[in-house]
Amino acid sequence: MYDARQIANWFVGRFAQEGKKASIMTLLKLVYIAHGWFLETRLRPMFPNQIQAWKHGPVIPDIYREFRSQGIDIKSKIPNFDDCSIADEDVCLLEDIFRIYGSMSPFVLSDLTHIPGGPWDIATKRGGNYAEITNDLILAHYQAKRSAAQKASA
Repeated sequence: MYDARQIANWFVGRFAQEGKKASIMTLLKLVYIAHGWFLETRLRPMFPNQIQAWKHGPVIPDIYREFRSQGIDIKSKIPNFDDCSIADEDVCLLEDIFRIYGSMSPFVLSDLTHIPGGPWDIATKRGGNYAEITNDLILAHYQAKRSAAQKASA
């Protein structure tokens, strides 16, 4: 299991390889999406950090606190969260997330995480802003996404 800040650092480094910077909103959404697909494929959490339902979608407060001092666009990795220790098979998943979602605008990513009946929507309806988005909600959502994709391709 990782710390969400390790995963965030990985994405910051991956954007840098492309000569780009990610916004903090993009970073938050990509880490959340990676966690969702990790849950769906591995049936265990990628990280233990809490995920909350904020106004603009799911937020991992630990990531927000660490990166917010850099402003809207993230300029560099944060110290003390080594992203080099991520297992190769998990890097493959992160590469897939980056390939599929990495070029999307932060607002498109936000829309993807705000869908009616999704984890953010359910958590917000149950507990309002800042409610915890639990792994069971996230897992069910990503399992439904996989099932829908399989049915669509059949």
